[in-house]
Amino acid sequence: MVQYLIQNLLNILRPHVKPKNPNHAVLEAEYVAWIDDSPYLNDEHKKAWKRAELPLLMSRAFPEAELGPLRVSLDFMMLFLMLEQLTDAPATPADARKWADIYIQAYKQTLEETKGLASLVKELASRVVNAVEEPYRSHLIASNVTLAEGTVKEASDRESPSHGLSLEAYMDARRDSVGIQPFFDLQRWISKLDIPQDVLKHPGVMILEEYAINMGAIANDLYSYKKEFFESGAHHNFVAVAMRDPSANVPPGDRQKAITHTCKQFTKYLEDFHRQKKELPSFGRDVDKMVEQYSNALLDIVAGSILWSLVCRRYGHLDPSTESNAPTWGEVVFEMDPL
Repeated sequence: MVQYLIQNLLNILRPHVKPKNPNHAVLEAEYVAWIDDSPYLNDEHKKAWKRAELPLLMSRAFPEAELGPLRVSLDFMMLFLMLEQLTDAPATPADARKWADIYIQAYKQTLEETKGLASLVKELASRVVNAVEEPYRSHLIASNVTLAEGTVKEASDRESPSHGLSLEAYMDARRDSVGIQPFFDLQRWISKLDIPQDVLKHPGVMILEEYAINMGAIANDLYSYKKEFFESGAHHNFVAVAMRDPSANVPPGDRQKAITHTCKQFTKYLEDFHRQKKELPSFGRDVDKMVEQYSNALLDIVAGSILWSLVCRRYGHLDPSTESNAPTWGEVVFEMDPL
C-alpha cells in the first residue's frame, strides 16, 4: 500500500470557511426519516443515501439560509443524487437519456402523470420549481437541463472512453455534469440577489462562475477519487486524466504527482478568480454590492463543498469530531495499492 496526500485546500479559502447552518440538525432528522419511510429505496440504497449526508452538504453550501430555503435546496440535491445514481455505471447511454429526459421534463413541469420512481422525480422537481420564484426560477431550470445533458454525455464517454482526452476537454464536459451551477442559482434566490440579466451575462461575471465551477469540480474529483477508483476505475476524473494528458507533465501512473498537479490547478483557478474579480467594471453602486456578495457566495459554496467532502461518510476521509481551524486540519492522507 502507498500513502497519498491531498494538501489542505481550506488554507487558501479561509475567509470562506464558515460554520455549518444552524438548521442542519432539523434538516438531517427530516432527511433520515424520509429515507427510512421511502418505498423507492432498498436497504442498500438507504445506507448509501445516509452516507451521502446531503443535509450536511447543503448546510455547508448555504450556511446562512433559513430552514425553508434550505429544505428546497435539499430537494434539489436529492433529485440530483437520484439522477446521478440512475445515469451512473452500469447505466447505458440509453438509460441515461431516458432518465435525463424525465428529469428535464419534471423541471419544465411537462412530465405526464406517471408511476414509480419517475413520480418521485416529478414530486421533488415540482416542490423546487414552485418554491423558487422568477427571475431565479428560469435560471435554475436551465441549469438543471444543462446538468441532465451533461450526465448523458458522461454516460456516453464511459462507454467509449478516450484515453487521449485532454484536461481541457475533460473540464469542458465536467462543468456540465458536476451540478454546481444550480447551487449558484439557489444562492441568488436565497439571498434575493436580483442581479440584472445583462450583468449575469457579462463575460467577466460568467468567467467568475466558470472558475468557481472549475474549483468545485476538481476538488470533488480529488476527494472522490479513491471511492471512484474502487467502484469503476475513476477514468472520468481529473486526477486520472492528468496522468494521461502530456500537458500536465505527470509521469504515467504517478498518482501522487497527478494529485499534486490537481491541487495546483485548484490554486490557479482561485488566483484567476481573484484576478478576474478585480478586473470587473462597475455596474453601478447597488449592482456592484450584489455582485460583490454573489462572488463571495461562489467561494462560500466551493469551501462548503470541500468541508462536506472531508467529513462525509460517502468519501470517508476525516472524522468530523476532529474538525478545527488548525492549519493542518483539512489535509488528507489515504492509502491505495500503487498503479
